Amino acid sequence: MQLKDNIKFSIDNQMSVGGEDCKNILIKGDNKAILPELVPVYGGKIKCIYIDPPYNNGDSYHYYNDNTTTSAWLKDMHSVLSWLRMLLKKDGSIWISIDDKEMAYLKVEADRIFGRENFASTIVWQQRKTRENRAVFSCNHEYVLVYAKDIKAFKKSRNLLPVGEDFVDSKYKNPDNDPRGPWQSVSASVQAGHAVASQFYTIISPAGVEFDPPKGRCWAYNQEKMLREIAEHNIWFGLEGRNTPRIKKFLANAKIGLTPETLWSGDNYGTTDSAKKHLLSLFPEMENVFDTPKPEELIKQIIEIASNEGEYVLDCYIGSGTTMATAHKLNRNYIGIEIGDQMADLVVRRMNLVINGESGGVSSAVNWNGGGQYALYNFDKNKVEERKIEDKPTYSRQPVQYHQLDLFDLFEQYGEEPITQNCMVREDIEIEYGTKHNHRHLPIDLTKNLLICNVKKDNWEQYLDGSAKIYYTGKRFPTSVALNKLYYFMPYLSGKGIRDLYYIKIARLGYRKEGQVNEDKNDLRLVFEIERVGQLFDDYKKVKLEIWRTFTDTTMKKIIELIE
Repeated sequence: MQLKDNIKFSIDNQMSVGGEDCKNILIKGDNKAILPELVPVYGGKIKCIYIDPPYNNGDSYHYYNDNTTTSAWLKDMHSVLSWLRMLLKKDGSIWISIDDKEMAYLKVEADRIFGRENFASTIVWQQRKTRENRAVFSCNHEYVLVYAKDIKAFKKSRNLLPVGEDFVDSKYKNPDNDPRGPWQSVSASVQAGHAVASQFYTIISPAGVEFDPPKGRCWAYNQEKMLREIAEHNIWFGLEGRNTPRIKKFLANAKIGLTPETLWSGDNYGTTDSAKKHLLSLFPEMENVFDTPKPEELIKQIIEIASNEGEYVLDCYIGSGTTMATAHKLNRNYIGIEIGDQMADLVVRRMNLVINGESGGVSSAVNWNGGGQYALYNFDKNKVEERKIEDKPTYSRQPVQYHQLDLFDLFEQYGEEPITQNCMVREDIEIEYGTKHNHRHLPIDLTKNLLICNVKKDNWEQYLDGSAKIYYTGKRFPTSVALNKLYYFMPYLSGKGIRDLYYIKIARLGYRKEGQVNEDKNDLRLVFEIERVGQLFDDYKKVKLEIWRTFTDTTMKKIIELIE
């Protein structure tokens, strides 16, 4: 499936510089309506997402009004971030600009969606270099929250910062003329906190000097491997063979670069003021350019850390178009979404200047000389295909048959690729922040559907303490249960019953290891991402599980009436 196959997207041939097969895409419309439509096409394919959403700081700008309630703002962010997570590759990352006012609340919401374990860092960016003397404090910084889809995968794939030849020459030498080339040495001992007995022994150097591991440390290898490494000249004892052993690490095998730091200065990565001056140089005739643009230097740093050439970058609040312009100059594919008039006033015009070789921003740093293309689409969420309406055939009522949802057949078809078409995301959940409810006054809707699922004793702990975020089904799930109608979830603890109520935020296909990390990664299951509402009953109540003694599909009203 391609974007052009979705009737809600129509290409603007007059304003596009490229056709429907172009991988660089701009979309005019509401991101909350557009993102769900992108999931079937781009789910699991986006390597880097950068967004600069409205900060809800109470100000009014030329292109948008940034003043709403915190709960309404968080509801919008919840919806957008939930869909963006589904678009990310496993080793992908999302970078979110924000200021002091809503940063703490946004981080809590992002923790819920991406998982606290996938929080990578908070970047502090110096967005202004002048002092603001009218305020209580001169606020010279903003934040960039960084989350990964999978923090371990992101750590392996993210890029290091480049270093110069002088740095390499200062670190890597070849004092023994090793034919494998320059190397540097690292300690052959490590902390002994998780050591085993085989890591404690005496090493004898070529000069006959004996070395035991320092107190509180052990050797990095067991004795058999250490002797092999010594024989292969991978252990350095100094020119005379009398020094403490160290492990040789060769330049030829090294991933050279510096780990990114979290303090980004305006001198190195630009400021709001420098970004605005860049826009004014592009559009000197305009009295009002974008009020809060980001500099290309800042976005270049993000894109280069988080992606490689040819991979997809996405921004669903493109504003003045900085992310798209920078991605274009860095030879990334990109998708940009904007609902405001600046799409035509600024973004399209800016991208045309970029294609024609515009020399501002990061152009000189990346040797940009122009070229490339993009396709502009208009999005109409109300547009549907005209279909001939036919009379529905009538059927005699038959007893309900519960069939198994064949997850393993789907796995054979898709492998480890995310099956994003089979998903449901709840956008109408209201979660009030900073409030607590007792079990008699839970904010529940009695008309909503409830799914009760059996939980075995080995998974009780996370439900007893209310920390559960994931429920995964067994090997089968009844096809009679409509995922898009589910709203609430209650775990049935084997032998105890039901008590606690959860929202079902997302229903999708995933892997069992999401609930049990030690399980086989290819063990495909139906996964519910859940959020605890509270304790519905004073104590556990036993109910009859109607489907395979494992599931019950009902409504809140019916279950409460049954218990009472």
